[in-house]
Amino acid sequence: MSMQDPYLQSLLEKLVSPDVFEREQACLHLREFDIDEARAALVAAIEDPDKSIRELAAESLIALKGETTAGFLTCLLSHVDISTRNLAAEILFKIGSDSVSALKRCLSDPDKDVRKFAADILGNIGSDRAVEPLIAALKDENPNVVCSAVESLGKIGSPRAVPALVEAFRADGDAKAQAAEALGRIADQKAMEVLIESTRDEDCVVRFAALEALGNMKTASAVPHLKNMLSTADEPTKEVVFNALIRIASSVGREILEDLPTRQLKECLFKTLDSGEKHAKMFALQELSHWDGPSVVDKLLDALRVEDDDIRAKAKDALKVNAVTATDRISSALASKESKFLLDILETISYTNNSRFATDVESLAEHGDPEVREEAARTLGRVGDRRVIDTLVKLASDETGHVRSAALKAIGWVGDPREVEHLILGLDDPYADVQEAAMGAMVLIGGQRVIDQFKSDLQHSNPRRQRLAALALGWIGEHEVVDPLISALNHPEWEVRKSAVESLARIANGNAAEPIRYTLNDEEPQVRKAAVDALIALEGKDASEPLMTLLDDSDIWVRFHVINALGRIGASSATDRITQTLTDEHDILRVAAAKALARFKDKRSLPLLKQALSDENPDVVAAATEAVEQIERVRR
Repeated sequence: MSMQDPYLQSLLEKLVSPDVFEREQACLHLREFDIDEARAALVAAIEDPDKSIRELAAESLIALKGETTAGFLTCLLSHVDISTRNLAAEILFKIGSDSVSALKRCLSDPDKDVRKFAADILGNIGSDRAVEPLIAALKDENPNVVCSAVESLGKIGSPRAVPALVEAFRADGDAKAQAAEALGRIADQKAMEVLIESTRDEDCVVRFAALEALGNMKTASAVPHLKNMLSTADEPTKEVVFNALIRIASSVGREILEDLPTRQLKECLFKTLDSGEKHAKMFALQELSHWDGPSVVDKLLDALRVEDDDIRAKAKDALKVNAVTATDRISSALASKESKFLLDILETISYTNNSRFATDVESLAEHGDPEVREEAARTLGRVGDRRVIDTLVKLASDETGHVRSAALKAIGWVGDPREVEHLILGLDDPYADVQEAAMGAMVLIGGQRVIDQFKSDLQHSNPRRQRLAALALGWIGEHEVVDPLISALNHPEWEVRKSAVESLARIANGNAAEPIRYTLNDEEPQVRKAAVDALIALEGKDASEPLMTLLDDSDIWVRFHVINALGRIGASSATDRITQTLTDEHDILRVAAAKALARFKDKRSLPLLKQALSDENPDVVAAATEAVEQIERVRR
């Protein structure tokens, strides 16, 4: 399109309209024109007095990208209005690699500020194409431009810049500290000598920059020099040395810290937690897990309050190691009002299984946040002190289902048989997870009272209670529950029958096999599938003969389940029957059949498997190909 296009012409006219809405529409739609006229008009709109127009113009220019766009925008880097310059710089950065050529040209601009802006933006973009022009900019007559070029080379991180940065460093100009920092970012061993030399510089700014650079290089070769400095350096320098050693240790191993003065090392680890980079903070937390004492615990507790999930998780791990010897401070932390912090503390306490915390955790049973009450219940259960039963019983009546569920589970963990009656009440809770928690707690407590209750519940008026009873009896696994479960195979509710089948399989009582065979004819497909798994669990390959009757089942998913089950146990006696399924109308059954036959490795299936190589479904072809390869490999 060109300026002759009526639509384009109308947009260009709207771009200078006094109506803000028309200018907005023009900015929005000009991005549809990948031509210089549209780009130039949008760059002009960067100077619009209305902020929304400027932002829309910026979005459209970013969408158009292109080196021409960048060329137009660089003209604004000398604009008298700083906000216009900054917006142009932001767009150039977001355009990325398309901006590099135009910005390289700006490094030769007569205006020193333009040269500095260009160097800054090139560093933020991080393109390797900018390395040589930025190296040339190190010779710029303006120190601000040189500093920007040095910093940008450090951000880009190319080893090609190291010789020039070393030269800039030794030139003893205004960019000496920045050059040391840049060399540390690049972390090339060629810079080691000059950085070590500069740790003795009279200028403390340069000295500290060189030490930090050595730490950022994260190489063990700098360690001997750094440790030697600890005997002669002043206190501020020692602190920087310690920080450098911590950063190196975070990459090469903590053993380099073992012979350092304990007090100063601990202080530096603390400071690393306050202001270090994330990698160093994670290392400091790991290192502090080997330490104990009130100040260490306080620092770890502080780290639990940060926003970064990784830092919090690491602090929590370190605190678990210290929790045994820092009970008072951890107990005091439970007075916090921060829910997230409390949840982390409760998890730490759970790890200790220390009943010392029981009373303090009980105080959170009234907390306003249900997540805290839930975690408090869980923690009390893991602490396992029977003195907290009354609190758990109270939480088992909480208004929030998740809290009730956690409390009921905790009662089971504590294992007080006197609370079975409270658990029975949980079986009638409206929420399934609470019912299952009550059932699980009763199973954990066990005993004749529990067995009798679940045997009775097989005849309960509520089908849900019947299903839970059938599941629970399987988990209990006592000999006396087998007969009631066999009787439940004839229950009118299919879910109860299914649970009874699964429980009998779990108990692994041989007397159950024959009754379960009858459920292969159950009217509900889910029960038939459960019977397949149960018979395999009880009889292994001996179950294959009755299972083959389900290869003609009316339900496709039962047939699919049986084929997979027979393949899983390697029931090669089913080869002929399953081979016939290779011609079934359902793709999924043909795939399952091919995969099962691959397990059998029976050559009798080869003819039909080779025919399946021409199947219209690629999944069938893939499965058949694999089966043929495996069978023929065995024959060879």
